[in-house]
Amino acid sequence: PRMASGGPEEPKDPSGRGCKPVMIYSSKCIAINVAVQRLRWTHLQRISDNLPTDGRIDPYIRPCPRDLSEWKPKAKKSKITGMPITAIPSFRFRPWTICWVDLHEQTDEVLMGLLPHQKVNKAPGLCELVRKKRLGVNLTRLARALPEQYDFVPKTWVLPRDWGLLSKEANMLKRKGKMPTLIIKPVSGARGQGIWMTKDIGKIDLTSSQVVQTYLNNPHLIYGHKFDMRVYALITCNAPLRLYVYREGIARFATERYVPASEENLETLYMHLTNYSINKKNKKFTPSDSKNGPGSKWSLTRLFEYMQKEQKVDTGKLWERMKDLILKTFISVHPQIQSRYKRLFPMDYTGGMCFELVGFDIMLDSDLNAYVLEVNRNPSLNMDTDLDKALKGNVTADTLRLVNPYPVDCKKTDKFRKMATTKYYQEDPSPLPPDLFKDTPRHPKNYATWEDLRYASRQAFERNQKGYKAWQLRREVNARKIREAAEDKLVPFTKFERIYPLIGKPEELKKRQAQVDICFEKARQVWAEVDKEGVKPAARKNSKRWYNDWPDKRAFESSTGSHQTQQHNHAALPPTTSPPTAITPISDL
Repeated sequence: PRMASGGPEEPKDPSGRGCKPVMIYSSKCIAINVAVQRLRWTHLQRISDNLPTDGRIDPYIRPCPRDLSEWKPKAKKSKITGMPITAIPSFRFRPWTICWVDLHEQTDEVLMGLLPHQKVNKAPGLCELVRKKRLGVNLTRLARALPEQYDFVPKTWVLPRDWGLLSKEANMLKRKGKMPTLIIKPVSGARGQGIWMTKDIGKIDLTSSQVVQTYLNNPHLIYGHKFDMRVYALITCNAPLRLYVYREGIARFATERYVPASEENLETLYMHLTNYSINKKNKKFTPSDSKNGPGSKWSLTRLFEYMQKEQKVDTGKLWERMKDLILKTFISVHPQIQSRYKRLFPMDYTGGMCFELVGFDIMLDSDLNAYVLEVNRNPSLNMDTDLDKALKGNVTADTLRLVNPYPVDCKKTDKFRKMATTKYYQEDPSPLPPDLFKDTPRHPKNYATWEDLRYASRQAFERNQKGYKAWQLRREVNARKIREAAEDKLVPFTKFERIYPLIGKPEELKKRQAQVDICFEKARQVWAEVDKEGVKPAARKNSKRWYNDWPDKRAFESSTGSHQTQQHNHAALPPTTSPPTAITPISDL
C-alpha cells in the first residue's frame, strides 16, 4: 500500500516502544537503503538533504524543510595568528544517531561535528591502512621486525622514497638471472585503473608517486583461472580494539585462463587482474548465475565448498589463516588509530563513536599461502548481480545491527520522517526477540552534547577531587562492559565472527594470545620510533637515499625542479571544540 505522499506504508515497530535509530546516509549506497528498510529504520535522512544543493532536486527524494537543510559551518580563529584552526559543521536540527558516508561526502566535517551519542562509519587514522602507499609502508615495517609473523606481505616499494632499495634488489636478482615481474599501482587509483606490469625497472617513472609490488606468479587456480577473495572486516571500537570478520564474501575471477607472466602477455589484464570493474568489460565475462560456465563471481561459501570437495583443501585451516592475517594487519596500525581517536574525542569514554566496514583483497598462491593485496575503505555496495543483492544487503544490515546506535523517540521526529524505499526489498531472516535486552541495558549512559558531559565531569570533580580519576576509570569500564555485552548478544543474529578479543579453546587461546601480544608490542615500538624521528628527518633521509642513486642528477633537476618526497603527516589532529548548544537534547527526542 502507498500513502498519499508516494512512499510505502510505515512498518510497525516490532518492539512496540516507538524508538528507532535515525540515520543519514549517502544516496549512492544502495545496499544501505536495503539494510535500513530491512531493519525497519524508517526515520532517516540522506546527507545530500542536509548539505547545500545547486537547485536540482531529485524527484524521488522528498527534501527536508529549507530551515533544516542549511549548512552552517562555524570557524574558530586562533587568538594569536587569526587563522581558522578548525571548522565545525552544524545542522539546525540533528536528530540522527548514525551516519554513513563515503569518500565523496564531507567526512572530516562530520567527524568534527559529532555529538557524544552519534556514530559514523569512519574511523580516524584508518587511512594508514586503506591507502596503498601507507599500507605498504606499515606492513613492511612490521615484516622487517617480525618476519615470521608478517609473512603474508608481498615485497613492496613506495616510490620515490624506496627507489634505491628497489634498484638494489632488481640489480641483485638480475645478476642471478631471476628478474621478477613487478606490478605497479597508482597511489590514488581504484577499481584496477592505472595498474600495469613490467620486468624492466627502467620503464618505471621515478618522479611519480606509486606503489611497486612483486607479482604473485604462481597463484592458486580454479578451472585454470586466477581469482582473489573480498573479505569484509568490521571494527566497532578503536580504544581498545574490537574486530569482527564476516563469514561470507566474494571470489572474483579473471576472465582469461592463466598463463605465467612473460614479456608477451604482460598487457593481458583480463588474465592478470581480477577486478570486477575490468573483467566485466571482457566478452568472456559470465555472470555468477550463468548456466554456460562457472561464472566470474562466486560467493565465498561456494568457493570453499568447491575447494574442499574437488581439490581436497582444508578450508577450515585456510579460514583461520585468513582471519589471522586480517587481525595482524589491523595490529600494524592500531597504535596510530587509537592515538588519533583519543586526540579527536578526548572526552569520549565509550570508545564506540566510530566504526568502519572495510574490504580485504586476499589472494592464494599454489601452496595455499594467503597474501593481503589491498584494503578498501569503501568496498563496493552496488547491486549489479543476484549475488551482490543477497550478500551486500546482508553485510550492511548486519553491520548496522551490530553497531547498535542509540534510538530516538519516533513521536518527536514524525514531521521530519523519511522512508527507506528500495526495489530490492529483503525480509529480515533473523529478527531480534523483543525481550533480548529485558534484563540488561542495551546502551551505556551517554549525553546529548559535549557541554552536558563536561558539566557532569565538573560535578564529579567538585564532589571528590581525590577520587576523580578513579571515577573516570570506573565510568569508562562500565560503559565498555555494557557495549561489549550488547555486541555479544547481537552477534548470533548476524554472520559476523569476532576475531579480537580472541575466542577459542583455553589451551589454544594462551598460545595465540602470546603471539598477538608480541605483535601489539612490536607495533607500539615501531610507531614510537616513527613519532620520535619526526616527519622532516625521515623525509630528508629517504629523499637523499633515492636521489643519490639516480644516475643523472642534473637532468633530473632540470626536468622536475625542486622535489620533496611526499611523507604522511603524523601531526596531531586539531582539538575538538564544543558544538552549538541550540540542539535538542537526546532525552527530549
